[in-house]
Amino acid sequence: MNRLSTLVNNERGVALVLALMILLTLTGLVLAFLSVSAFEPQISRNHGDATRARYVAEAGVEYAYDTLATNINTWNNYLVGATCTTGAVLGTANSTFPGLTSENGTFTVRIRNDCNAGDNKFTGVAVEPGANATNDTNNKLIITSIGTVGSSTKTITMVVSKAVVPTINAALAFPGIQADVNFNGSSFVIDGRDTKMADTPGTPTGTANAVYGISVNGSLPALETQVENALANNQQNDIRGRDETSSGNPPATTQGANAVQSDGALTSQMVTDFAAAIKQHADITINTSNGHTYSINGIGGGTGAPTCSSNWSSSTCWGSTSKPKIVYISGTLDNINTQYTSLDVAGDSEGTGILVLENGNADINGNFRWNGPIISTGKNVGIRYRGGGHQAVYGATIVNELHNDGSTNLEGDIRGNASLLFSKEALDLVQNLLSRRLVTTSSWTDQ
Repeated sequence: MNRLSTLVNNERGVALVLALMILLTLTGLVLAFLSVSAFEPQISRNHGDATRARYVAEAGVEYAYDTLATNINTWNNYLVGATCTTGAVLGTANSTFPGLTSENGTFTVRIRNDCNAGDNKFTGVAVEPGANATNDTNNKLIITSIGTVGSSTKTITMVVSKAVVPTINAALAFPGIQADVNFNGSSFVIDGRDTKMADTPGTPTGTANAVYGISVNGSLPALETQVENALANNQQNDIRGRDETSSGNPPATTQGANAVQSDGALTSQMVTDFAAAIKQHADITINTSNGHTYSINGIGGGTGAPTCSSNWSSSTCWGSTSKPKIVYISGTLDNINTQYTSLDVAGDSEGTGILVLENGNADINGNFRWNGPIISTGKNVGIRYRGGGHQAVYGATIVNELHNDGSTNLEGDIRGNASLLFSKEALDLVQNLLSRRLVTTSSWTDQ
């Protein structure tokens, strides 16, 4: 027993055992640390590739936006062969950057119409019919861009929307609920034939199909008779455009009552929606109210808009043919029966772009030239060409009355040497040069 007790209490060699155990533990830790550190470059590389893949996907988004904004009128061309679920490839799949190889990343962009179940959650509007996979009717498309670098991929999805000038069906259109108009004299010209911007009023040389001289709300044909009755016999000769009796393609043209038509191609809602979309992108916004008319003498400095050449940001520059503007005149009514002049233009004036007048009347005096559409919309609205010079609109004039304000507030007052002309050239110029502001993105998600 004494000998056993002695052996048990003998601690010689314990230190060696402990040292060996600690050494083994440390060795395990070192091996573990070495193993983790060996993965560090791979982790870093994966993180770098993932970040680069996102940038590549963003490049695909920019490519899609640039393509659609540059070709705003031909979106359906990019939907050829698309389906509601997969859409169609925009450009080339697995595209590389100019001058670089696939090792630097590739992107694939798909574009599809919002006709798949649940797309309303992205667009905020009703899903288009399933048959519309290749035909966009609500100016919204869904873009998916996949960026790939190494084994990492990133996907970005977004909605692209556009605001396009509504269907132009006449040189002077009244798509609203009223078309009270006065014609004075017989020196004015209202011409729905395609007029080039360099043409003299009444002698068009454009090749686009003619539109009506004057159109009214397609669901209120009585307005057509009202407008025709406002024209004296000799004045009817000053209304030219598409012949309402013609079914040919291109349609025949005429002058007089047959160039005045009740037509539903341009609706009041289309005008209202366009004005609501465009005014938030205005270069110039002017607020008016009853008793606070905005009066301006000499928009753009006259012929050729020289003010715009020297100072495009000037509030008196309302756009030029090289750099058009969106001008929004916002009127505020005291009540539904308020009628007042919101805008009064005099002197020598010239502008190019989209002019939106909301609520209130506009008086145009002196020498005036506008390239693009002029849209007057809202309650108690009207455009009055007062004479005192030559006033010409190359593009289209739209007056969209939303309130029955009685016959005392004319939606149109045409006198003197006013020329209201349909010009596809002017409309296309404005649409194309303003396209990047008319195309917007929303509902951006990435994964």
